[in-house]
Amino acid sequence: MKMTFLPHSRLGKWGFALSISFVILISLQVRFSIIPIPVFATVSLGVAGFVAAIVAFIRKDRSIGTFISIVIGAVILFVFGSILLDSTDFFKGFPVVKDYSQRTEGSDRSGDGMNLGEISQSGEHIYMVVKNRLYRVNTDWTGRTKVTEFPVSSIFISGEWIYFTDDPDISNLYRMKKDGSERTKLSEDNIAQYCVSDDMVLYSTKKSLAEFNEIKKKAMTSVDILLETEAGTLNKMKTDGSEKTTLFKVSLEPGKIEIHAEWIYYEDYGKLYRIKIDGTERTMISGKGRFGYVTDTWLYFTALRDTGTDAYYDLDVVRMKIDGSERSTLASLDRVYFFTFDEGWFYFVLKSEKGLHRMRPDGTEMQKLNNINIWALDGVSGNWMYISDYSGAYYRVKLDGSVGTRIN
Repeated sequence: MKMTFLPHSRLGKWGFALSISFVILISLQVRFSIIPIPVFATVSLGVAGFVAAIVAFIRKDRSIGTFISIVIGAVILFVFGSILLDSTDFFKGFPVVKDYSQRTEGSDRSGDGMNLGEISQSGEHIYMVVKNRLYRVNTDWTGRTKVTEFPVSSIFISGEWIYFTDDPDISNLYRMKKDGSERTKLSEDNIAQYCVSDDMVLYSTKKSLAEFNEIKKKAMTSVDILLETEAGTLNKMKTDGSEKTTLFKVSLEPGKIEIHAEWIYYEDYGKLYRIKIDGTERTMISGKGRFGYVTDTWLYFTALRDTGTDAYYDLDVVRMKIDGSERSTLASLDRVYFFTFDEGWFYFVLKSEKGLHRMRPDGTEMQKLNNINIWALDGVSGNWMYISDYSGAYYRVKLDGSVGTRIN
């Protein structure tokens, strides 16, 4: 029998169509992030195509298209099967042991005061967002208490108040007491990034996901539309929501904000700026960079080099004076997946290598801290790192990998 390219049976045709649909959709999701379909839904198309192609093959449909569908399905099962296996506690590389974690965490206050968005520590308690609700536990991991029945997506603790947004996409800004009382809406703007310092709240606004995707699709087909188009604003207000002032316009993708002395430092579409708290003297201090941290004298950040792939980064760790002068590259790293700064250290995860590394920002004291499978590094604070995996499990783990606690 002569082999044809396209399947001749109904199942073969369905299998080929579903497999090709998977390839197209997953490519668009990885490259442009513009397809509002969950990854698992996309994967299910490929798996369905694989099953249909196998049945068609058994029924003597031996076309090239049927073989292609089978190969695509086999790759899907191998890749995502490996991911799911890596997501189990058995393959983590650290013990998830409650009794031991209680003893170690109860005596370790190194993370006190940290704010990492979905988890923060303040005094004797750790606050964390689990399934869009806020919970509180003691630092020895006992006494888990649900604080809110209303949605919470990101938190920042300052003094006796918890500042939070209510939705990952269209985010109003609120504050409440640590027990969940006295909830007050501070802003109905769609919040992108925010921080709190003394009696001031700084925040940037953003487009909704639907608006964001629409702009990105238009930018792909028109030279007149840029993603750097001003789409939001940088704002300040008092911590009670009063005296709101718009300082400047920001782009479609505003980044981290930090206040230091009389200056606001912020990242906007891969560029670094500073502006005075009163809204004057806005200056771009670097045309390329991701904000790290700032001291009285120096600003530390990372500058990405072209890599030819979105899967990892080749980057430089850079230092310059806070006025933008005396810029110097302190260290260069290749094939970095995730990175973050904390307390004078630069932490990073390398491509295709287990474990967390760290070094001083000047490139000295390089060391590998553990051999843990890290799907995503969400932050480091004190002697703890916060990691998540593809299954959605979220962990707080000792930097040496000796023990971990599953948060959710």
